[in-house]
Amino acid sequence: MLFGPHVAVLRSFAESHLTGGPDDALILLKLEHSLRVFDNAGHILDAEGVKGRMADLARLAALYHDMGRFPQYARYRTFNDRDSANHARLGVLALRGMEMPPGLSGHDWRIVRFAVAQHNAKSLNPALPARLELPVTVVRDADKLDIIRILLDHFEGNGEPSQAVIHRLDDAPDLYSEEIYDAIINGRTGDYRHMRYANDFKLLLMGWLDGLRYRSSLDMALERNYPARLLAQLPNDARIRRLGDAALSRISSCA
Repeated sequence: MLFGPHVAVLRSFAESHLTGGPDDALILLKLEHSLRVFDNAGHILDAEGVKGRMADLARLAALYHDMGRFPQYARYRTFNDRDSANHARLGVLALRGMEMPPGLSGHDWRIVRFAVAQHNAKSLNPALPARLELPVTVVRDADKLDIIRILLDHFEGNGEPSQAVIHRLDDAPDLYSEEIYDAIINGRTGDYRHMRYANDFKLLLMGWLDGLRYRSSLDMALERNYPARLLAQLPNDARIRRLGDAALSRISSCA
């Protein structure tokens, strides 16, 4: 499949939301993120030896997974779904309303849109049909890997600081929420609704590492030193050290 025309569609759609103001940096951040998720998905599929039509559709879903972010920010001036609208649903609506490059059937596009719709779900429906599992799980892994990169750049001071990146959470250096801590140390997925502090986001990302579906995804996270870098950004107290030991043990057992 030729992906160039689809990259051009994404780029054109994203750039149509530029206004010439300071917030353009956030639109461009999401465009760069989409392209990196597309690349991550390709790396996962290649490393896992997955080829064919479903691999192509998984890559397309990765490319288009955040289409809803551009109208979301233009309309609401936030990337926080709780304060605006579900960006996955906005992305599906955008894809339905656009003229897309030829070559895909209506059935193909339904698979792409389904993966877009599911990419930000807290957890997957256990009854997910096997034929849809690949595009959904590849997109989710590829997305999480790049979100961790973006947040680490923010926390380490390597990226453009923006409260929009951390959903305007309180950046108190020593505080984190008990609900998030309890979920992560017990190997569960943290809930966005319980996040109050920037450290909660860091804990949430530690939990994401536990939940990566593919060995190649975990290998990418380890090659980029994500676990140690996340732990270095959290308070150096006994409870966080215990959480780090538990998380690293689970990750190592999967590697």
